[in-house]
Amino acid sequence: MNANIFEKANQIIRTCDTAYLGVIDENGCPNVSAVSPVKPENIFEIYCSTNIGSNKEKRLLKDNRASVCFCTGGNNITLVGEAEILTDQETKSRCWLDWFKEHYAGGETDPDYCIIKFTTKRVSLWVDNESAEFTMDELLSVQSYCGLLCDGCTYKESHGCIGCIALKGNPFWGECPVAKCCQDKGFVHCGECTDIPCEILKGFSCGEDEHSDKPPGARIAVCRAWAGRKR
Repeated sequence: MNANIFEKANQIIRTCDTAYLGVIDENGCPNVSAVSPVKPENIFEIYCSTNIGSNKEKRLLKDNRASVCFCTGGNNITLVGEAEILTDQETKSRCWLDWFKEHYAGGETDPDYCIIKFTTKRVSLWVDNESAEFTMDELLSVQSYCGLLCDGCTYKESHGCIGCIALKGNPFWGECPVAKCCQDKGFVHCGECTDIPCEILKGFSCGEDEHSDKPPGARIAVCRAWAGRKR
């Protein structure tokens, strides 16, 4: 698992109009239906709407285990986790889309309108002919100062590298300016800095050389995940 495939997955789900939600039915079997995700931002959480009293709502109230799958252009993103039914007006208003009027005549205050919030626990990816499987706890384990996921780095084994944090920002190629900047400011990683992304970090993450992120900004997205998704 590396930062690049994490951000590729995020970018893919942001463009998908349709996802597939799997829940456990009353016979203990998986039941899958197409849903329209509401403004998905990343693989951590997915929101969609349903009706009070619908099969999805009744099944999730009985068993909250669920899975969400995005499939497009030969890429497959499967998320496994838990779902909950939200009926508070703040969430309903925040998730409201204009075309929902076709299903909820009463608008965002319609009593039959509710939101499914899916929270990811583990992930299986096939993106650009590359596969990855990981838990969210693994992803959220800080492995570097800059957001690089050292556990998935190809140089770790070939160069006997034990990781950025363990080496205190002095990997096999020399002192890392990103790590030094974090250390000087007393930060564990760049996600804790209000200046993210600074020019130093952008130079590593958004450059054009072979070691820069592809897509650009992948490790920046990881740092932001570390900062905003403490569990």
